[in-house]
Amino acid sequence: MKFFLLNIAVCIIIFILLIETHAAIIINEIMPNPATDEALNEWVELYNNESIAINVSGWSIGDNADNDSIEGGLYNKEGTIIAPLGFAIVTADATRAYNNFNASSDAVKLYSNDNSIGNGLSNSEDVIYIYDNNNNLIDKKEYHSTTEGFSWAFANNSLHQSNPTPGFANDAVSYENCDYQVNVILPKSIFDSSSEFLFKMAASRIKGMPTNFTAKAKIEDINGVLIKSYAPFTNDSITNQRTSADYKPNLEEGKSYILTSNMSVQCNDINLLNNYDAKFMIIKKLLQENSFLGIMDVYDLSKDDTAKFGQMLRVNLNAYRGSTDKETVSLWLGDKKGNKISKQSKAALSSKYTNYSLVLPIQISPNCNGEFDDGSYIIMAEGISAKDDKKISLEGLTDALCKIEKSENKKPKVFSFSLQDFNESIAAGESFISKVILDNNGNKDIDIKVWSYVYSNAKSFSGDEEKNKKEFTLKANSLQVVELENKVDADTNAGKYKFKVAVNKDNQKTNEELIKDVVVITEHEDSLSAANKNIRSNMQDNIQNNLPLNKVIYESTTEKTKKLTALILISLSVLLNIVLIWKR
Repeated sequence: MKFFLLNIAVCIIIFILLIETHAAIIINEIMPNPATDEALNEWVELYNNESIAINVSGWSIGDNADNDSIEGGLYNKEGTIIAPLGFAIVTADATRAYNNFNASSDAVKLYSNDNSIGNGLSNSEDVIYIYDNNNNLIDKKEYHSTTEGFSWAFANNSLHQSNPTPGFANDAVSYENCDYQVNVILPKSIFDSSSEFLFKMAASRIKGMPTNFTAKAKIEDINGVLIKSYAPFTNDSITNQRTSADYKPNLEEGKSYILTSNMSVQCNDINLLNNYDAKFMIIKKLLQENSFLGIMDVYDLSKDDTAKFGQMLRVNLNAYRGSTDKETVSLWLGDKKGNKISKQSKAALSSKYTNYSLVLPIQISPNCNGEFDDGSYIIMAEGISAKDDKKISLEGLTDALCKIEKSENKKPKVFSFSLQDFNESIAAGESFISKVILDNNGNKDIDIKVWSYVYSNAKSFSGDEEKNKKEFTLKANSLQVVELENKVDADTNAGKYKFKVAVNKDNQKTNEELIKDVVVITEHEDSLSAANKNIRSNMQDNIQNNLPLNKVIYESTTEKTKKLTALILISLSVLLNIVLIWKR
């Protein structure tokens, strides 16, 4: 009988020791998002909720990223004893928290042996842990996204955002149930211009007591890039409703945006869904009605803007077609009297309200018979209800052209065509543009049909062969530049292919053709890498799907003591009974 009573007595003593040693210290308040110098102003408040003093020397504190040992830091690692029902404040070793917060002078000043608590407390979400000197978990608290300048205070068995009270009791009044909501106020969702766009924010009390609140807003583009941020209310009071002033940001036109807002209040908001609001809006781009045509550069000139008769020049044009129905741009070289001394080059601008960058050729007359004098001439660009000009100088002849013309006594071909700046490497599944220059040296207009495609062994790899066919009339003695768009099939194998431009003149039975060698490039994702990605994704899904539903965010020290005590009691009881049986 006495052995049985001894067994019970030992278990009771161990139970009491466990309660007095580990059931008292709790994480009472967390400051993860101070207004300035975050790592130096972050702190965690501990509270001893029992009637005995607790020495936390050798204990550690940390977050999900890192753990640090707790030190007294003042008197050779002394000062680590937290009085009964007393507070302690844990900071980084070089803290500025006591300069920037109204901390109680009675609170014990503890330090982590690092320049931050853990790896620096996260502003979005984190878990704070306290371990004793035997690495037993004493307490943990998980918090979520935090408003700048507010702390997470523990009251009524849960954490709530609050005004910081380091070393003082948390304000229980601030945790009364309430419901507040925030709204973004937009007059409409589609704005004709940036100057028309404005918004404001409103915060409203649905139920509960009046309180203080903080509300912020931000504007992002549809890719999530932050454009502007706002803080209309910071720890302001609200009784029923507060509305901000109008905000009129100057946003880029022709884009879509997402405007979001969120709020936090100093009461236990029972409906967090209406603490967030988002609006989608579009700011249209004002369409310029008037067209524009400008000569930006002339290539192939000498340093003093001089060319020779018979030379081919390339002219860079910047064109904007506005509301006009005219779509053709013409380019030529003329004298001061308006006489043309070059062929007229043309290009079609198919879309209204669109910018174009063009490079058109000018074939200057050889002037073999000396009809034109050296001197100043004018490049003229005209069309789409706009025009521009640029002066250049002509001096001398391109002798080779005149010698060939005299020796062979022949005229240039009536019609010819060529490719300009052709790229001989194309990507499967991506569109590419080919510029075809068509040259009419005759005195009659020519009806033209022109198309292009990529092929190999008589099979087209860019869809129907005549899919991009264009038809027009090429005026007598003129040049015209036509853009043809092709797209090689996405499943085309990499390798060498042929690119053909076909031209039909005046509905003749036989087409004229220009053929170029091209290389098709493909990009395929590594199948093994893709499989590994799928496996990892499935594993993550399985892990997520098999997480326990009753996840413990916070477990009181009393509950942990009960579990630990039960295990120890059973173990000791078994051990003592074995000893008694052995002695018998």
